[in-house]
Amino acid sequence: MSNPAAYLWRHPRRTGFIILNLVVLAAFLGWGTFTTEMAKEGIGGLPNVMLGYTGMTLLIVLWIVSWLAWAWLIARREMARHQRQA
Repeated sequence: MSNPAAYLWRHPRRTGFIILNLVVLAAFLGWGTFTTEMAKEGIGGLPNVMLGYTGMTLLIVLWIVSWLAWAWLIARREMARHQRQA
């Protein structure tokens, strides 16, 4: 493979999925940093921490759904490929 950018450009779904995983990873790291800072504020930082937990819960659900959709896409493609060969 001579040009990785050209390879990723030819596969936009794969590229988007990789980018989504990197964004989720960055959000997890940011959330970890955010919650450690909020823990020092005591009870006054509780609404911000709860907002962070809510956001992370929604992000985790989105991440799981995206992985399931990706698996469904791959499984359908493999089933179609096997039916054509049979």
